Amino acid sequence: MQQYTRRNALRACGIAALSSFAGCSALQTDDSNAEQPTFERLDVTPVYVADGLDLSMPADIETVSAPHNADLLVLPADTTTDAEQAVEWLTDDRVLALLGETAETTWLSWVRSDAFRDAFNTQGDSESEPSPTLVVGAKVGVNTTTSRYSWGDEPSHRDVLQALDESLVAIEKRTPTG
Repeated sequence: MQQYTRRNALRACGIAALSSFAGCSALQTDDSNAEQPTFERLDVTPVYVADGLDLSMPADIETVSAPHNADLLVLPADTTTDAEQAVEWLTDDRVLALLGETAETTWLSWVRSDAFRDAFNTQGDSESEPSPTLVVGAKVGVNTTTSRYSWGDEPSHRDVLQALDESLVAIEKRTPTG
């Protein structure tokens, strides 16, 4: 005759709990049915994502391993890139995106630099409320333009990718042709 001890009761509860999770892998949703994001410009733009950024790029977006091969550079907000380098990239018609809590602070430090004022017709700078998590900047003629994005909490990869695409479309519309 088996004695019912506390250890046996705990073992039986543990087995029952684990067996209820045994089929959970079969309950996962099939991502192939989930709507995949579509992009107007991002999927035809070579993108450089700086080391240390936690941003997954879908396979249909061309990523490059060096900034000089990219048309869009996604940098961490606390980047060590200085204003001179940022100006060089912008004058080479590259789009810069700063991602993180201090994105606007970094962008404004570049805008307020001598290098930036020497290269562009700056018409002032301002801070946004709430402070954006993503700042996308580009050269348009002799000026620069920015798109700023804020989310209530940490943005999803999809949020960031859609914002980048939206910015690229807006920049393209503002850029003079010819």
